[in-house]
Amino acid sequence: MFVSNSAAEEKDLIARAKVDRQAFLEIYDAYFQKIYDYAYYRTLSQVEAEEITSQTFLAALENIQRFEYRNVPIIVWLYKIASNALTDMFRKQGRTVQLQEEQVMTVTYNEPETIALGNSEREQLLECIHALPPLQQQAIILRYIQNLSYKEIAGILEKSEGAVKQLLHRGLMTLRERMVQHE
Repeated sequence: MFVSNSAAEEKDLIARAKVDRQAFLEIYDAYFQKIYDYAYYRTLSQVEAEEITSQTFLAALENIQRFEYRNVPIIVWLYKIASNALTDMFRKQGRTVQLQEEQVMTVTYNEPETIALGNSEREQLLECIHALPPLQQQAIILRYIQNLSYKEIAGILEKSEGAVKQLLHRGLMTLRERMVQHE
């Protein structure tokens, strides 16, 4: 599995992926789980997350020839593709993310902080996140679940870093208010 140690290595991998589909598999292996997790947290549906992940990597494979490396990690490009696929899916379905009780119960967490949360608190947090406006929801998931930098999030959302910080601030303030109301 490829894990980028430097911009030069990633640039080399992208160049190889343009001529060799085996090299693209290294990109797929390295970033599949991150893209799947992102899609899952946005949809709370395993089936939809798998579909979005498939669409993302298929689009990336089909468009790798046009990708130009500009010192921005390829994962940012993949998140952008996934974000666009999610937006298209939500638009076609005429919905935003709908939180269903059975979906809340199936969410798993790998982070020690989230494991420590009780089931009730976790459910409340997910309900509150999914009640946020879509851009705030995306920003919070990308920053605090996917651990992306402000710069990476700005590239995905096509916003300035300042706008991303503002989205996060507003989203966190709203989450705090809603979580206090649930206590």
